[in-house]
Amino acid sequence: MPSEHLPNAASEPAPGVDRRSLLRLGTLLAAGGAAALVPAPIAYAATSGQGTDTVTTTYRGRAPQGNDQWAYVAFDVPAGVQRISVATSHDAAAGILDLGVFGPSGFRGWSGGERSGFTVSAADATPGYVPGPVEPGGWSVILGPMVGAAGGMAWQVDVTLHLGEPLPPAQYDVLPAEVPGRGPGWYRGDLHLHSVHSDGKRTVDEIVAAAREEGLHFIATSDHNTSSTGVTWRGNVPGDLLVVNAEEVTTRHGHWLAVGLPQGEWVDWRYGPADQGVFDRHARRVHSLGGLTIAAHPLTPAAGSFWEFGLDRVDALEVWNGPWTLDDAANIAAWHVMLCLGKRVAAVGNSDAHSHSDAVGRPHNVVYATSLSTPAVLDALRRGRSYAVESAAVTVDFTARAGGAVAGPGEELPLSFFDAVDVTLDVKGAPDTVATLYTEWGIMAATCIDGSGRGQLRWRGWGRASLFARAEVRRLKPASTTLDQLVALTNPVWFHSAQLPPYDVEQRALFHTERRPDGSWSSMRPLPGATAGAASFAGVQSAAAGMADGSVVVLGIAPDNGLWLTAVRGSTTLRPWQRVAGPDGSAAFAVREADIAAFPDGTCQIVVTALDGTAFHQVRRADGGLPGFRALPGFTPQSRWGATKVSVAAMPDGSAQLLGYCTDGAMYHCVRGRSGAWTAWGRMAGYGGAPTFSGPALAITGMPDGSSQVLAIGLDGIVYHQQRRPDGSWTGFRPPRGVTTATMGASAVGIAGTPDGSAQVVAVGLDGRVWHAVRRPDGSWTPFAQVPGPNGRDPFAAGQVRIAALPDGTTHVTAISAG
Repeated sequence: MPSEHLPNAASEPAPGVDRRSLLRLGTLLAAGGAAALVPAPIAYAATSGQGTDTVTTTYRGRAPQGNDQWAYVAFDVPAGVQRISVATSHDAAAGILDLGVFGPSGFRGWSGGERSGFTVSAADATPGYVPGPVEPGGWSVILGPMVGAAGGMAWQVDVTLHLGEPLPPAQYDVLPAEVPGRGPGWYRGDLHLHSVHSDGKRTVDEIVAAAREEGLHFIATSDHNTSSTGVTWRGNVPGDLLVVNAEEVTTRHGHWLAVGLPQGEWVDWRYGPADQGVFDRHARRVHSLGGLTIAAHPLTPAAGSFWEFGLDRVDALEVWNGPWTLDDAANIAAWHVMLCLGKRVAAVGNSDAHSHSDAVGRPHNVVYATSLSTPAVLDALRRGRSYAVESAAVTVDFTARAGGAVAGPGEELPLSFFDAVDVTLDVKGAPDTVATLYTEWGIMAATCIDGSGRGQLRWRGWGRASLFARAEVRRLKPASTTLDQLVALTNPVWFHSAQLPPYDVEQRALFHTERRPDGSWSSMRPLPGATAGAASFAGVQSAAAGMADGSVVVLGIAPDNGLWLTAVRGSTTLRPWQRVAGPDGSAAFAVREADIAAFPDGTCQIVVTALDGTAFHQVRRADGGLPGFRALPGFTPQSRWGATKVSVAAMPDGSAQLLGYCTDGAMYHCVRGRSGAWTAWGRMAGYGGAPTFSGPALAITGMPDGSSQVLAIGLDGIVYHQQRRPDGSWTGFRPPRGVTTATMGASAVGIAGTPDGSAQVVAVGLDGRVWHAVRRPDGSWTPFAQVPGPNGRDPFAAGQVRIAALPDGTTHVTAISAG
């Protein structure tokens, strides 16, 4: 072996991007990986002990300030070496030095910043490192310096090669995939646990004992970036506890749990979101092995812990991680927005226990599985057939019923259009708490649970009113960073008929018609498609704005959630469809809701909600130019407005009024002045003195006298109307009369103010047909009448509808057909 050994870049492992561990309870726990492949900057390398059974090579270098610097110290291993020992040292005051090793065949261990050295042999290895043959060839020590000092950080690596007789190979037991004799039922388990194989303090035996004490039925050992935990079970596999092999893949851009891996299977962590497709490839690999992918503590405000990989390949979100904190509350709020947008991603809660003072199983998941087996448990977790609780003392039973059908968490309840749905939450073991039921429209019901810990919450809803229902139980007692404590959280029951759209989106087309000043209607006709030769525009949402020149600007949302814009006059299309770019200029911008309003100066203002719930606004110039979307300001100047529904109205003075359902389910209103300045969002009072108004649809329009009028559907499915006076005061919500009943039931609405001071209203009634009415300037209403279809006679069935007014008193209706 030469006396000087410099790294050879050609023999180093493949490049990637690696990532670092989390910040928990004020302690930085290193568990990262490597970014670009770079040789370690060796200032000194010398070998001693040649000709003996032990040969040591010392490498020294200095890392500059920064975190994204990962290097490999390469060394050669000749035949006959039976053990490799590595010791490191560094200037601890300057930063942290992460540590790991790769051999000729790939990964052999990782300890992050938890250890300063390790040993590897066929017979044994330091926890975090994989025992196995010491193969001759090129090896590399991974260094991950995190340096805070401006002058950098000095480090030293001592690699010792031990020659000798071959050592007996290490053996390990295969973990059973099933606990025999356990059929369908509810099983309790913790999926996020750390042992001495990463930065935990418990041995696997101690984890098993703690899990039994908590009353768990299954656990997953998920150490950072290593597969060593799975190959160290020797004579200690429990017969009564299902042990699922897992890894916490700790990248620099978010942590994720790969649960259900075969023993010895390792998942790489050396990538980021800029490495397109790499995370997807690893997630697909886990899925191909029957495993589960879980985004761990996704909104933790710590270096490297915030989730940045999206949700396309994620089976579940770890919304509750260890003792309840503000981070967990943020996770649940974000998860709720995803549910509102129709994203069916399950929620889980885990202890993430590291030290002996961290309670195993607090919180944990309660899963309904067909057996106590790895495949059955993972399948149930993937489908959301579970709820999370703070401890084994808590049990909940959450069901929804319609007719003879019953569904629980993660299941879908089939409903007809008019079905009533009864939701029940039974709680045990949660004294002095509050149980709350949520849909996408916010809190629907709540009840207090007394000192007995037992209670029941009931709610009756309407088949088309909600996408889902879920429940929470909280204790109104401050935690470390919150004013309450979560006790239980269910995954949602999904309501089949309420999915938007409730029919085949590819068969839905954007139609339009005009109502002339004399009250007659033109024939309902489809707008041409956005692609050459397409007879109609396939859409899921529409909006329209009447311009001063008599044209109408139309927005359409395609089935892929792309936003498109065109202009028409009468039956003539004035310009082809244009794809509206997103705030970053991307043509791939996807939205859920959109509205548009025309202003006297020839401009338009557009508001949209993106798929992540963020609301955006932009002004379309009089020449048709689109300068780009900007996020709407939230409750504070630095925050963004999140919404599920939005609408915009143009006022005679050039200001705009915006209306929206915030992610808390309540309706809010604000004003954008002519200068572009925004007022604060104000929460709208509900009908009959209710503190808030919530529902599935809303619309706002400006009137010639400076007032505005609001039309909205309540959670009861009834249409409500109110007026905002020019002085900013509100009249309060009142329901207009229906077709044959005292109120009008609907699933979609639109409203437009006309030059004579009246407002024209359209609604998709409970029969699925489009109806029209006029609110006169004196406040009286005309009866609702059907809007004729393409033949000018028969009613038109639609899933969504909007209306816009022109200066001559004509109104223009856009509607998405019902397939």
